[in-house]
Parts: sequence; structure tokens; C-alpha cells
Amino acid sequence: MPRLNCRGFSKGGVMKKTKKRNQLNISYTQKTVPISLIDTSSDETAWDKKELKSRATYFLLNGAGEFSVNESENGRFKLLAAERDFWAYKLTGAREVNVRIYSFTDHNAECFSIVERLKTERLAVMDEAYLMKRLIDEFSFTQDDIGALVGKSRPNVANTLRLLTLTPEVIGLIESGKLSAGHARTLVKVDKEKQYAFAEEALKRDYSVREMERAVKAYLTPPEVLKQENAAKAAAKSEELKAFVERMRRVYRTKVSLIGNDKKGRIYIDYYSPEDLYRFEELLDMIENYDR
Repeated sequence: MPRLNCRGFSKGGVMKKTKKRNQLNISYTQKTVPISLIDTSSDETAWDKKELKSRATYFLLNGAGEFSVNESENGRFKLLAAERDFWAYKLTGAREVNVRIYSFTDHNAECFSIVERLKTERLAVMDEAYLMKRLIDEFSFTQDDIGALVGKSRPNVANTLRLLTLTPEVIGLIESGKLSAGHARTLVKVDKEKQYAFAEEALKRDYSVREMERAVKAYLTPPEVLKQENAAKAAAKSEELKAFVERMRRVYRTKVSLIGNDKKGRIYIDYYSPEDLYRFEELLDMIENYDR
């Protein structure tokens, strides 16, 4: 008998709102049933044929685990999760399947099904976001609840849900695979009327996530603040260059001059006698020998 951390589930499978997340028992029976008695929400054509065949080959070599089903009418069962694996397993020619049989109400069965899908299936990021939103809206879950149930951190859950605040056009880019979730998350703070333009620019220029973060930050930061930040960075680099030149003066024991900045320029090393040149040569010999 497994244990499930599920806010809203109470003993006997009755849903109720609670303030605390309880450790509750969700009972089931294990059985082998004819595969023809299991009903699904989708049919075989909803899944990629090559992927189903590959998964079927895996099941032929390794066998399949148990599928979670809910008792239905007339001795039939409703599959609660893992529909892709179910159809792949059916391709193996199997006539029977091992199942865990639950006795949920329709409402609780839907909740359990969503949690199982988030836990066990490889979902696209927007599909994850939609399912998490349903747990919040329809079943009174919190982000902490979802994280505990599906094995994700609360920040991970929060970042996934934030994608739903983007405009439909940007969400469409994510769903089509053109824009990654990492790129899209940088747009959450951007005005909605500008989000799609930013996304298009990122695709056009092939921005990395870090580059897009910098572009968004530059857009959101007031010009005077950005100017101050750039000036502070330039001053810091200038101090580093000054320290570098001073270090060279100490090592070479002569005058060293710098013209330029941290990107390009010239360094002048003065010498005043043959002894100075000899000392420089000794330093170069030490560097060359060290490299060897």
C-alpha cells in the first residue's frame, strides 16, 4: 500500500481543502486483466509511430511494469496515466497487462492522473505548465504541494508556471520548439506588447540565454542607471589596468607606460642601459623555460 503526499486527498479518496499537506494512504489492488478491458483518452494515432515501435521493442526485451487504472462500469477500467507506454505495450501483441486498480471518484481520478503524468511522462514544458495550473485552479494545490508530489523544487515549479504569463504568440514559439523555455523565461518581465519582438530578435540573432538576459536587462534598465553601471564597470577595469602596469614596473624595475583600454592598446617598456636589456632577457629566459 503506497503513500502519497497529496493536498486535498483524504482517507477514502474524498477531496477536501486542508491547510496542511498530509501523508495519506491511497489504496489499490494489483491484478492482471485483459488489455481489451482498458479504456484510454487517446488512440494509437495520437502518438509517433516510430517512438511507439521503439518503446514496444524495449517492452519485448524487458517487460512492462504496472499501469494505473481506475474502476469503471461494466467491469472495465480507465487508464490514469502513461498512455504512450500503454499503446506501445499493446503493439507487442500482449493480451493481458498488470495493473494497479484504484477506486476514485471522477474528480479524484483526474487529480491522480495529472500528478502521475507530471511524475512519470516526458512532457513538453508548456504541457507541464498547463497541468500544474490545473492542479492549482481545480484542486487547490500550492506550488509547494506540486513540487513535493512530482519531485521538483518550488522554484522549478514557479518558473514553469511563469511561462503561462507570456503572450499567446510567444507561447506558440515555445510549443513549436522554436524558442526554448530558458529564452522565454527572460521575457516574463518585458511588456507584453514587446515580448514577441524580443523573441523574434533572439531567433534572428541566435541569442544564447545569457545574451537574451543582457538584452532584456538593457531594455528594462533606465538609461541613466545603465550609464552609471557601465561607467562603474569601466572604472573598475581601469583600476585593474593601472594595477597591472604598476606590477610590471615593479618586476621590470623600469618605466612602463600604457596607452589604450582593456580591449586594445600599447604597452611601452623603457630601458636606460645595457644592464636593463640584460635583465629583461633574463626574465624572458625564465618565462620560456617555465613553459617548457
